[in-house]
Amino acid sequence: MERMWRNKVESLALSVQSEILRVKSLKKTTFLLIACCFILSTLLLGCQSNTDKKTGKTEQKGVVQYTCSMHPQVIKDAPGTCPICGMNLVKLNHQDVHLAVDAGLKDLIKPTNESIVSNIKTIHPQELSLSDTILLNGKVSYDTRQIKTITARFGGRIERMFVKYNFQKVAKGQKIMEVYSPDLAAAQQELLYLKVQDDPSLLTRAKEKLRLLGIDNQQINQIIKSGKVNYHLPIYSNYSGYVVDPVMDKRLNEKTDNTFNEAQNAIAFLQGQYIKTGDMLFKVFNQQQVWGIFYADANQQQLLKSNQSIGIIYKKDTLKTKISLVQPYYDSGQPFTLVRVTLNNSQQQFHIGEFLKAQYISPAIQGLWVPANSVYKLGNRSIIFIKAQNVLTAKVVQTGATVGKLIQIIKGLQKGDEIAESAAYLIDTESFIQIN
Repeated sequence: MERMWRNKVESLALSVQSEILRVKSLKKTTFLLIACCFILSTLLLGCQSNTDKKTGKTEQKGVVQYTCSMHPQVIKDAPGTCPICGMNLVKLNHQDVHLAVDAGLKDLIKPTNESIVSNIKTIHPQELSLSDTILLNGKVSYDTRQIKTITARFGGRIERMFVKYNFQKVAKGQKIMEVYSPDLAAAQQELLYLKVQDDPSLLTRAKEKLRLLGIDNQQINQIIKSGKVNYHLPIYSNYSGYVVDPVMDKRLNEKTDNTFNEAQNAIAFLQGQYIKTGDMLFKVFNQQQVWGIFYADANQQQLLKSNQSIGIIYKKDTLKTKISLVQPYYDSGQPFTLVRVTLNNSQQQFHIGEFLKAQYISPAIQGLWVPANSVYKLGNRSIIFIKAQNVLTAKVVQTGATVGKLIQIIKGLQKGDEIAESAAYLIDTESFIQIN
């Protein structure tokens, strides 16, 4: 038992001795760390003191000026207060900062509304000779050069109408109405009176008066032969074609579809209605020659040229003719290109209002061509984005014809230039871009 207690005491003594040694070692390490920190602090203070001395010498060499922190335009050689706001003046710092900018970064310091730094896909313009096949839709219309007008050469009351509805076909010399005219009745009575007087000179003048009033020689001879006044004088058509009264003519100019019902097609003149000298009675449309009117996109105007061959697709046949007119056309605020051709209709195969189709092959155009997506329409200007060292800059160009998905560049672009493939994408994402 005694031996067991002796072993425990010895073991405890060994443990205490070991702990004492560990504590001594820790104190020694701590002392070394404190000594190192002291040496480093001394060195740092010495460097700071040396720097302060050098700085002081530099400041003594320079001229000390004072300025206002709120009004930097106020600069004085001595301390004091600002004459504007009354604040104490502070020392003015004369340090110059020089920043060397690499050539590859020079575009990054430009105003942000003049260029874009991007790696968007780019393309090069191509030197091509292109033509296009254009399909056009249109309709048959009257040739306004073939429209004639029948006017009243004397005034009176309509006694009888022989034309019943608009677009009725009439022939030259056909009677269209009978009119009672007091003036013509008096002129006829004068003619018959001078016939009895047997005065050839006065009789000739009376005949001439009737001719000026619209009575032809056949009618005058019939009046002299019968010896009676004709109170219902006929009016004949001077032309062959289809008649339209003034009311329908006005509505034709206002409407675009040219579709009317039977009530609308009725003649506006009524029996018993009075007409005056010079009134327009009818317009006569001659369909021996008609127009084909076609409408194309506004950007195709550069391809469509007058006197160029065009094929009219009609009843599975293609009729070759030439374009007589190309002009801009606006409808409901939208721009179009109007194309007109003249068609021979002596066989009456074309009908007014009938739909037509045409095929036009444009002459080849030589020039620089780019995808239409690479050009952005900004009002009446067209812009592209030219790339140089990953920097895209907007530039105004002049465009020409459009063939398919390609557009011609007339001015503002060189063959070797590199441009953004999608200008609309850049505008959508960088809408602040300004054009110089």
